[in-house]
Formats: sequence, structure tokens, C-alpha cells
Amino acid sequence: MSYKILFLEDNPQDVELMKRELDKTGLKNSYLHVSNKQDFLSALTEFIPDIVLADYSMPMFNGMHAFKLFKDMGLNVPFILVTGSLTENLAMECQSEGVDDFMLKASFKRLPEVLLRNLKLKKVELEKQKISAELELKNAELKMLYEKAEIARAQELLSNREFEILCLIASAKTVKEIADKLCISPATVATYRARLMEKLAMKSNVELTQYAIRNKLI
Repeated sequence: MSYKILFLEDNPQDVELMKRELDKTGLKNSYLHVSNKQDFLSALTEFIPDIVLADYSMPMFNGMHAFKLFKDMGLNVPFILVTGSLTENLAMECQSEGVDDFMLKASFKRLPEVLLRNLKLKKVELEKQKISAELELKNAELKMLYEKAEIARAQELLSNREFEILCLIASAKTVKEIADKLCISPATVATYRARLMEKLAMKSNVELTQYAIRNKLI
């Protein structure tokens, strides 16, 4: 297995140290080293890394600025800040912004462990998102089937005229307006209304309207 690793770093020596530690894992990784904003943005879309290691304290374009641009692009790979010193403020900033992890430059020997852990966590996260999306789609499909079944049930239980009056009631038409539209008497409308409410086990126009909206009859 191999990974595409993007370094955002202005110190080539630090990049070589990180590569050396990562190569000890035996993985045949692909590396790309950039040190400015333009090359970083190009690398995200052209190199398409599996993980990003960014120097927190670069003078012109630091790691946190890079992370905000990275996040705006909607990329879903681990982003790790590399820093010479760790302060409480930095740790809180990483947590609040959503940075995946951070590590000290004095601890490059831990880099393989940090990299593999974050890749594993991201894989689990993506699997959860996939399962959640599949469940959401399945629920939407079930809801659609239920709505179709409800419509079919209403059409089976009700006569065409009763179904028509149901839809008109749900559209906030008065008895007189329905009577005028269908060229029947208000008393006949009231009779149809009573019948359809009995068939659907409902007691008010509000329930009829909710039923019609829920099943997209109007």
C-alpha cells in the first residue's frame, strides 16, 4: 500500500527528515513538497493527496491559513499541523477549527504512527458517512413507497368524486367554492365530505389537509 503525501513546509531539511521516517515503514509513498499558497492549492487539485502535513509557523502562508483554504474546498483527507512548539492556544485552535491532528517537529519518529492512525480514523469516518448516506437514501425510498401506498389506498377507498373533494378541501376551498366548481349543491359536498372522512377515519378538515400535504396530493 502507498499514500500520496503533501508537505507544506518552507524548510527542506524538515521535509527530508519526515520522508526518512516515513520511508522506514516500507510503504512506497509518493511525496510532493510545496512552500507557498499557489503551489499548495494546485497540489490539492492536481496531486490529490491522501494526507497533508503543513508547517504551522511559515511566515507568509502558515498551516492554519492553509487548513482554512483546504476546508473550504471540501476535501476529506487528514490534515496534520506540524509545529516546533505546542502551546495551549495552538491546541485549542486546532480543536476549534477541526484540524485532524498536530505533531511536534522534535517528534518526527512518531510521524508514521500519527499518519497511519489518522488515515485509519478518516477511513472509518468515511465509512460511517457512506452508511449514513445509504440509510438516508433507503429511508427516502421507503417514505416514497409509503406515500405512494397511502395515495393508492385513498384512491381505492374513495370514489373519484370523494378524492376530488378531498383535494379541494385540503386546498382550503370552502364548501360553497367546491359546490360551485363541481356544479353540485353544498349539501352534496357535505355528504361526500362525511363519507370520505369516515373512510379515512378522520374527524376534521385539518386532518384531511395534513393527510393531503403528507402524501403530496396538493
